[in-house]
Amino acid sequence: MANKASTGLEDELNKFKLSFYENADFDSLTKKTISLYKRFERLKDKKKQNSAVLDLYTLYLQITEILFINSHALSVSVNRFPSALFINSANLRKFIDDNFKSTTQFSTWFLLNPVFTPTKGDSDFKERYSLYSNLLKEVAKDYLDDFDLLNAYKHGYRIKAKHDQSILSIVTDSGQHFKLNESDSTIVYFSKETVNGTPIVFEHSLSFKIGRIFVKCLFACSLLNNIRASTLLYYKKKLRGKNISKFHIDDKEAWSKTFGGSHFKSSVFSLVK
Repeated sequence: MANKASTGLEDELNKFKLSFYENADFDSLTKKTISLYKRFERLKDKKKQNSAVLDLYTLYLQITEILFINSHALSVSVNRFPSALFINSANLRKFIDDNFKSTTQFSTWFLLNPVFTPTKGDSDFKERYSLYSNLLKEVAKDYLDDFDLLNAYKHGYRIKAKHDQSILSIVTDSGQHFKLNESDSTIVYFSKETVNGTPIVFEHSLSFKIGRIFVKCLFACSLLNNIRASTLLYYKKKLRGKNISKFHIDDKEAWSKTFGGSHFKSSVFSLVK
C-alpha cells in the first residue's frame, strides 16, 4: 500500500513538472527584451532613454534570476521540484556562487544536459559550448554583484539610470591618462549591508554598455527555452524547431568592444541600531 501511494505521488509530481514546463512562456521574455531594446534605440529624449536603460537592466536581472531558479529546480529529485521553485534569495545566491561563478562539475552538467541536449549533435557544438560557458560565468557574476539593484528597484525605487558616455581612467604622477574602460550607461542605487554588526547604507555606481546587456538577456532567454525543450524531451513530448534556441554571436569583433564595465560602492552613512 505504501509503495502504491508513493508511486501515485511521484506520478502527480511528474505531471506537475511536465505541466509547469509545457505552460512556461519563456518566449515572452525574449519578446519583451527585444521590444525594450528597439524602444530604447528609437528614443531621442534623454529622460526616456534613461528609463529604458533601467528597464532593460532590471529585466536582465529578473531573467537571470528565473534562469538560475530553474537550473536549481532541475537539479533536484522530482519530489523536491515544487519546493525548489521557491528557493529563497540567500540560498539562490549561494547556489549560484557555488556552481556558476566559475566552471564547475555542476555548470558543465547543466550545459551538457538541460541546455545542449536538444542540439548536442550540431557541428558547431564545441564553439558554442565555449561561448555559453564563458557567458554563463559572466551572467552569474552580474547577478551576484548586482542583485541588490533589483531589490532597490522593487523596494522603494532607490535607483536612477543615465544613458551617457563615461570613461574610467587612471592618472600617473606625471599627469598621463590611461583609459581602462568606457561605458555608455550608468545606474546608481543604494543598498544596506551589516558590517561588524552595524547596518550601513552604501551607494553603488554601475557602468556598462547597454548593447552587451541586451545580448546577455537574449542568451539567458535561450538557456531558458532549452531548459523547457530538454524537459519536454525527457517526458517524450515532440518538439518543433521554434522550441529550440541556438545562441550565436556573429560579429565577434563588435562583441569584444562591449566588454568591460565597472562597479564601485562607497558607504554613505551608518544606521542607528
